[in-house]
Amino acid sequence: MGGVDLGVLGPFEVRLDGEPRDVGGPRLRTLLAVLAAEAGRVVSVAALGRALWGEEAPAHAGRTVRTYLSRLRATVGPEVIRTRPPGYVLHLAPQALDAARFERLAAEGRRVLAAGEPAAARERLACALTLWRGHAAYEEFGGVETLAAEGMRLDRLRHDAVQDRIDADLATGEDAGLIAELEALTAAFPGHERLWAQLMTALYRAGRQSDALEAFRRARHGLITAAGVEPSPVLARVHRRVLAHDPALLAARATAVVTGPDDALTAGEHALLEDGDLRTGREHFETAYVRAEQAGDAPALARAALGLGGVWVHEHRTAVAAASLLTRLRYALERADPGSTLGHRLQARLAAELDYEAGTHHRVLAAAERTRAAGDPVAHAEALSLAHHCLLGPGHARLRQALATELVGVSGRSGRRTDLVMGVLWDTVDRFLAGDPHAERRLGELDDLLAERRHLAAGFVADALKVMLAIRAGRFGKAEAGAQACVEAGRAAGDLDALGWYGAQLVAIRWFQGRLGELVPVLDGLMHSPTLSPIDNSYYAALAVAAASAGDRRTAAGALARLCGQDLGALPRSSTWLTSLCGAAETAYLLDDGATAVRIHELLAPFGHLPAMASLGIACFGSVHHPLGTTALTAGDPDRAVTHLRAAVRHNLALAHWPAVVFSRRRHAEALLRRGGPGDAAAADRELAAADEEARTFAGPPVTGR
Repeated sequence: MGGVDLGVLGPFEVRLDGEPRDVGGPRLRTLLAVLAAEAGRVVSVAALGRALWGEEAPAHAGRTVRTYLSRLRATVGPEVIRTRPPGYVLHLAPQALDAARFERLAAEGRRVLAAGEPAAARERLACALTLWRGHAAYEEFGGVETLAAEGMRLDRLRHDAVQDRIDADLATGEDAGLIAELEALTAAFPGHERLWAQLMTALYRAGRQSDALEAFRRARHGLITAAGVEPSPVLARVHRRVLAHDPALLAARATAVVTGPDDALTAGEHALLEDGDLRTGREHFETAYVRAEQAGDAPALARAALGLGGVWVHEHRTAVAAASLLTRLRYALERADPGSTLGHRLQARLAAELDYEAGTHHRVLAAAERTRAAGDPVAHAEALSLAHHCLLGPGHARLRQALATELVGVSGRSGRRTDLVMGVLWDTVDRFLAGDPHAERRLGELDDLLAERRHLAAGFVADALKVMLAIRAGRFGKAEAGAQACVEAGRAAGDLDALGWYGAQLVAIRWFQGRLGELVPVLDGLMHSPTLSPIDNSYYAALAVAAASAGDRRTAAGALARLCGQDLGALPRSSTWLTSLCGAAETAYLLDDGATAVRIHELLAPFGHLPAMASLGIACFGSVHHPLGTTALTAGDPDRAVTHLRAAVRHNLALAHWPAVVFSRRRHAEALLRRGGPGDAAAADRELAAADEEARTFAGPPVTGR
């Protein structure tokens, strides 16, 4: 690459073969900085012009930009700045840009920290932070909107890396001197609760319990005054531990639990409730159940049966495994006191397993009501989480939110870390499913909780949500790599959804790349996987769309018929219901099946305000207004199609789902042309031009859409 290195984490710096190089005046530096901020992605000539002159570009701005770029290429080399229609792309090795090195080291540090290796994490995070040479990234380009935004993004990542490094310091016992640093940071960022939690921990370790409690009082006062909110569960938990003189707050993080060779039950409960390790938990609980049955130990039998259920509902997917779990739960319940904690927990678990498979929720909600009335926090926390998992249909949003909020509150009394983790996790998922603009904030809180101590099952969901966000951003290469890493994380956790979620993520990526037809053989195999939930019909829909996209109308029609059955309205309102109907809508459009389109429109109409998301938010196909517009178009109602697709564009913009924006703009243009009213042709041209401009910004193969 000509030995070019760029520094943006402070004063803008260009080095050629290790020596500083002046590339020219402010405009040349600005252009190179914009290309650096978008390294690896094409930046159009128009966008480069806006960076130099804003919205009031002079005449012949494009020619001037090309002249400037020619000068830059003469300095840094033509292989570094390459021409790619409609503009230019900076072609550098990742290590040649200090911001890229920083992001890689910071991400490695956080990953290693979550894996329970704080010393290694501390080393990586410290290296990442030493790359910063100034107070801000792109600091000389504050007047350039795109660079100011990128600088803010990098600054947030730097702030996160500092907090991760402090967590690593605390975990390794290297906490001397942290108090002064944290006092300064909490003064500068009073709304960042993680910093306050770290300060309280450092003060407590220094023997200053009263100062730690005073720090909590200051944090709480600031939050109530500034935002009218109470401290989050993460900060409240540290407060409770300080009040309780929790000895674990004094020690470096434990990395293992010591159990006797025959203590399979304790080992299983630690693996499941502390680490979220479903695979290890199941192995121990299987051993514990057999031993308890042989010994006639009813309480141990109940604990083992509950542990075999795991964290989620319906973890046992095959008919034999599911029947075995139900038999064991009933057997244990017959031998338990129905009014005891174990009795309540067994009733809730059995109700949830039966409800989930039937696509209902009345049994588990009744069980949650019983645990609420009994005042049993452990059983109630468990019942709330199980009930939430049985209520993932699009019509359950308010009830889910209420259950998640109650679970977070109950977790403070249950004394089990897993209840807090699940409460925050469910709340995060709910916000994404509802299209809440603040959902990513809650995901950050979940990340902070998992950085404190790993929880494999919850970490798998958090990773999957990040893959979904990468797809929304149009970063398809990053999303595909993340999906591959995510499936490994799921397998490590022992989560049977690992392969199914990977398939859903791959479908979303290929859908927005216009390459879904490539997946027909894969989907045909996945559709019959025994690990899929019995109420998951999304793979029939995915196969139908993929086959129709590939021109295989016979396979598409067959898969659509299997999905529809006697009536599409009979499909269970599961966590994949919306995406299944979205796939059916697209298939009906491709097959020109007006009757099916009309029925899909009737079913989807109440949910136009939602994003079409799969499972726990792990794949997003954009606004439900898009399939509503598509079905209206298929049914021959272009007026209604235009209304829905215009709304889809707005909703997808609000979701920051740029590939979906492109799809909806193109479909909107088609609807306008079909309607053919005054001004519709010009409006369609504008939509297509905007879609083409947005599609060029994506990393990876282009979005082709329809």
